[in-house]
Amino acid sequence: MTLSGDYRALGWNPAQMTFSPLNKNEWKSAIGGIEFGGRLSSSVFERSEIWDDLLNRNNDEANGWTTEQWNDYANLLGNETFALNIDFVSAATAKQWRNWAFAYSNTQHIQGEAYLDQQPIDLLVQGGTSNWTSVFELLLTATGDTIPNSGDFTLEELMSFVGGIELDGDAVIGSILQDTRLGFSWHRSHSIGISKAWRIGEVALHTGISGRLLLGNGYFSIQNNDGELDAFGAFSNGFGFDQIAGIDPGNASLSDVARLWGPVGQGWGLDIGGVVELSDELWVSAAVCDLGQMEWRGERYSFTTSLGSWQSPVVNPENITDILIGAMTPSTWFEAAETETRIVPNGVTFQLGSGIRLNNVLLLAGEVAFDNPELLGNSGTRMGLSAIFQPISLLRFDLGISKWGDETYRVPGGFMLRTGQRGFECGIQATDIQALWKTSQPEIGFRAVAMRWVW
Repeated sequence: MTLSGDYRALGWNPAQMTFSPLNKNEWKSAIGGIEFGGRLSSSVFERSEIWDDLLNRNNDEANGWTTEQWNDYANLLGNETFALNIDFVSAATAKQWRNWAFAYSNTQHIQGEAYLDQQPIDLLVQGGTSNWTSVFELLLTATGDTIPNSGDFTLEELMSFVGGIELDGDAVIGSILQDTRLGFSWHRSHSIGISKAWRIGEVALHTGISGRLLLGNGYFSIQNNDGELDAFGAFSNGFGFDQIAGIDPGNASLSDVARLWGPVGQGWGLDIGGVVELSDELWVSAAVCDLGQMEWRGERYSFTTSLGSWQSPVVNPENITDILIGAMTPSTWFEAAETETRIVPNGVTFQLGSGIRLNNVLLLAGEVAFDNPELLGNSGTRMGLSAIFQPISLLRFDLGISKWGDETYRVPGGFMLRTGQRGFECGIQATDIQALWKTSQPEIGFRAVAMRWVW
């Protein structure tokens, strides 16, 4: 991200609006309309057997995984961390004049994280009734009671005993989830920023600041904090399928539909950054990003009765996302909710970057960033190196290496087509291309620019 310029610098380093290393001295205005990207990341994807089944390398007659196969793969998915990030820029613009630059962007951000212990994976994949012996033991552990069973009691009788015990529902769910962590966030950001360049001889200093209005449509978090279960969620009505099904397309007005997706969270963000540029060839940048917070109007979840009738919501799973969606649904784990308003701090990030333009063909850049890994969407440490190769003015290639937190290394690569120094741009970048020479890779993702105009 040390290469982000004009409106794409918002959220990373607003000082690079006047710097714009990839479009240096080539633009006065920029407009973006359709830019998007997404990544699903997990160390489980490094296992070649996962890719063998996904790509049907075993030449099986059946395409996709069956429920029986998922039972076998439950052991592979347990105790694994999954990370999901999706961004969609629906409108953006930037303008540069003299030593000043201004930018605006409208972006949808979706992110999710999941770490599932073995027990929740077994229950989600196999269903509760297929593994009630383990659940029953957890129920007794959570209550502190013991019912000796010499073989005279059936499972139904044991469950009836549990039904008569005064249960701490949250303790029961906490025992089942163990160290499981689940998190999801969906919000829209309206960002504006301003940057100014200051030149002293061969040295140029770029400074910038940007602010964001955050409007949230969904938030969900489950954590076990020192044995105490904390579960909170806030969702627009549009997340409720019964609400959507109740709309009559022939009679529904635009306001009826808009109310389904009214924000349930609002907040603000602030970024401050600077870039020191030497002789138009070398630069060093620094930024503090995502100062601020979000206020979510939602519910704190709890569980108050026996799990005797619980069934897994995941029916005939065919891929990993079926499991993750089931785990991220509050009704999977909880039956009661109490209204609560919660303030969630943004994940403040400290970023350092640098780059050098070796000639008109090759550019090298690198970045390292630090944030709080306890907050949703944060990796703790993020670092990467990129090489930009531009053999002709109409075509640009990029290749790099990156690492997020405890995840293994990624090798992103892509290209960009341009109609000239000023004109239309489009391109795509895969976030990991290791599968080209290996049997697996730890991430599935891409970024794409479908429509962008610079002049």
